[in-house]
Amino acid sequence: MIVVAAKLKAVEGKGDELEKEFRKLVPKVLNDPGAISYVVHRKVDAPNEFLVYEKYESGEALKFHGSTEHFKEFSKAIASLLEGRPEVGIYNEIA
Repeated sequence: MIVVAAKLKAVEGKGDELEKEFRKLVPKVLNDPGAISYVVHRKVDAPNEFLVYEKYESGEALKFHGSTEHFKEFSKAIASLLEGRPEVGIYNEIA
């Protein structure tokens, strides 16, 4: 299994908009073939910071996710909401 952990920071005052975009995206991703989970977290003491935890059956499923229209639309929609680039790590689940 492939796990993705991503940290994103919203521009000051844009956290609610970023959350709204994630709420639209999540159900679509969960319908992607090979998507196991896609969970978005918002930091309690820093509400402009988000952590996304994703799990896929394979690298091919992750690649498919990145090619979907809903992910491309999401990426465009959030571009102006982000402060800097997301910090993304891709992992193999070992236990």
